[in-house]
Amino acid sequence: MYYQMPPRKRAHNYVLPFLVIVLLFGAVVLAWWGLNKMFLGESQATLNEKVFLSIEAGSAKAMTVGKSDWQNAPDKIYLYRGEGLKTGSDGRATLTFFDQSIMRLNTNTEVAFSSLKKNTDSFNILVNLKKGDVWTKVERIVNPDSKFSITTDLLTIDTRGAVLSVTAPSTVYVLQGSAQIGVKYDDAVFKTYTLGVGQQFNLDPAKLDSLKKGEDMETIFALSDQFKQTNWYGWNAKKDGMIDAFEESGTDTSATTTDTTGATTTTGSTTGTATSSTTGSSTGSTTGSPSGSPTGSPTGSTTGSSTGLANMDRVAYVTSPSQGFATNKSSFSIEGKFDTSKVKAVYVNGAKAVASDDGSWKMDSVKLLIEGENKIKLEAEDMAGVKKTLDPLVVVYDKTPPPAPVFTDPKPSTTGSTAIETVEQMIKGTVSEDTQAVIVNDYRLGKYVPGSKAWQYYAKVEFGNLKAGDNEFKAIAEDKAGNQSEPATLILTLDQKVIDAAGVTTTAPTTDTTTSSSTGATTSSTTSSPTSSPTSNLPKASATGGVKITAPNNGESFTTSDTEFEIAGTVPESTAKVTVNDYALSLYVVGSGTFKYRAYKSIGNLEIGKQNLYTVKAYDDAGKLLGSASITIDVQSGASADPVITIPSEDATYSTTLDTLVIGGTIGKWVTRVYLNDKELTDYIPGSEKWKTTMKLAPGKNTFTVVGERNGEQTGKDTIVITLEQ
Repeated sequence: MYYQMPPRKRAHNYVLPFLVIVLLFGAVVLAWWGLNKMFLGESQATLNEKVFLSIEAGSAKAMTVGKSDWQNAPDKIYLYRGEGLKTGSDGRATLTFFDQSIMRLNTNTEVAFSSLKKNTDSFNILVNLKKGDVWTKVERIVNPDSKFSITTDLLTIDTRGAVLSVTAPSTVYVLQGSAQIGVKYDDAVFKTYTLGVGQQFNLDPAKLDSLKKGEDMETIFALSDQFKQTNWYGWNAKKDGMIDAFEESGTDTSATTTDTTGATTTTGSTTGTATSSTTGSSTGSTTGSPSGSPTGSPTGSTTGSSTGLANMDRVAYVTSPSQGFATNKSSFSIEGKFDTSKVKAVYVNGAKAVASDDGSWKMDSVKLLIEGENKIKLEAEDMAGVKKTLDPLVVVYDKTPPPAPVFTDPKPSTTGSTAIETVEQMIKGTVSEDTQAVIVNDYRLGKYVPGSKAWQYYAKVEFGNLKAGDNEFKAIAEDKAGNQSEPATLILTLDQKVIDAAGVTTTAPTTDTTTSSSTGATTSSTTSSPTSSPTSNLPKASATGGVKITAPNNGESFTTSDTEFEIAGTVPESTAKVTVNDYALSLYVVGSGTFKYRAYKSIGNLEIGKQNLYTVKAYDDAGKLLGSASITIDVQSGASADPVITIPSEDATYSTTLDTLVIGGTIGKWVTRVYLNDKELTDYIPGSEKWKTTMKLAPGKNTFTVVGERNGEQTGKDTIVITLEQ
């Protein structure tokens, strides 16, 4: 029988199937990677771009994607970009970001996550603080493309590594590191500051208005002791291990107290050596309530027997003012919080405080009867109607002003003035220990440390606070109660001659002649009043058929920098319909004989940089035109926007022996950029209507030309020739 052997397999018979398997596997992997990139990449990025929530105390609510209302937020969840979080009146929370930075939220605080972007090399975190307080620890950021920012209605806060506390909308405290603060107007930053460790930034409405006008306002101060005394600071500082001997006078203890009913309760952690008990007296420093209690619990020292219950202290307490608050007013207001489930009323000196449903209470016009310490009696009434006495609030009534400051360098001359020869001078002095602030020529010294005996102030021609001739400096000391001392006066005479164009020797100032050093009031040469003089090239106003425009500017065309007007006037009584630029006034009352129309930039019917024509027409009930009137409002469309040099002189030529001068003037409100000798002035604030810079002079003639720019077009120019005499 014959048996045939199978054919012998060669090497390629094994290699080829293996290669096919490898190629198929590679194709599957490649396809999976592509699908993941197309469909899952964004989701994966979203998973990485999240914030971990830890509720420290009380309650919190979250606004999550896809939800239209706030819902209770459970502990230990993730939040994502576009979502928001807010704490209740009893709540505090900690957020941990993907870069390991943390943010703690105080009570009654709301934030929104505007940006949470992360890729391989960089990230961008932007948190919008809508109300309340946040304490943020940002780890050091090395990558220049990475960014951590906080915004409020008024500020932007950027940092590359810091410990910050921010109170919406306008206060920033820097505990470690540094931050860049941007002041916003119409959602655009128009002025920036750099804040270092141990400094705080405060911006109130008055300061904001002044900054908009281009005036320099003091906004940076030394970190206040009052802030360090708050429970918010103490709670965060403990968590971060920042409390030192300055804030903490003893070790943490768990204090036990006995109330009048004999029930024993634990009050929690207290800082200091003091304990509260009805069985004896307590003396020492108490700095707040346990972790999780709201901001502003009383701080300071208390001496004497405590007749209140510890548990009542924690469900009804004062948030403002702080313990030991000093004032020179004979009355003040008290605000606080209470637990609505345990307390139904709070009494101040026997009078019932005004309470709100959210657990806040307030008492206005609390009288101070004696100078010195006043103990304000506080009581909380429980649900059974039983009143319990709380620890009193100690307020110091002080009407005695501190001693006047003393100038030490240079010392005031007995003959009236002290001569100096340099264009800069450090002024030094001393004050009493109870001084809280030092004010020089209406300027609060931001670097003065309250309680320090020494202070200094820098006068310099370049800063605009020193000029040729006599310079008067008035220093005032202010104490904690707000009392101000008598002013101390120093007159410095800068012994350099200033020669005007006619060759006459004068002591003309090199600072802004429109600013009063004694009052700080500023008068701009560019008026924004709607009653400014009509411009010759404007169309004349018209009025026919009994239709008349009476406001603004009595119906006459005019030039202005304002952007909101109410156009009002009269029409015949038979008028059935009134139109302005063909828009029918729906609120016009037939037979009233008057009309009103709003022309606002914000609603789009008034344009800046243009001549805005408004034509009013009146029709009877048959649609017949009875008459019309017109007015043109020119919002700086032409020469009114041109720059004008007013410092150091309005003349075309000027001579001086000073080699450093401030040059400045006015410009149209809507000019976006200002150039001096083709160099842009980076500190110019659009809308301020003022510009100013410091220039070094070369011997001989120096020509300076200023020009503005708006919407890519240049305004007119102004030129001055300044001669430096040797």
